[in-house]
Amino acid sequence: MTDSSPSQEADLVDHHGYRIRLSPSGLDWMALVTRPDHKPTLIMAPERDTVLAKAREWIDHQLAPDESPQ
Repeated sequence: MTDSSPSQEADLVDHHGYRIRLSPSGLDWMALVTRPDHKPTLIMAPERDTVLAKAREWIDHQLAPDESPQ
């Protein structure tokens, strides 16, 4: 018998137009970050909350204006 609790199923989260698919992967959690017409990005961490935070941070970094000196 399998446990079908929400923590064991893939979750979908939207963040600023990106879609984050969370799923357990062995001992770690995996976040697949996608946006239409862009390559997906894979992020892994030991806990669900950590991988979600890292995915959101990565998205925010992608959306931040380029602050390099010109």
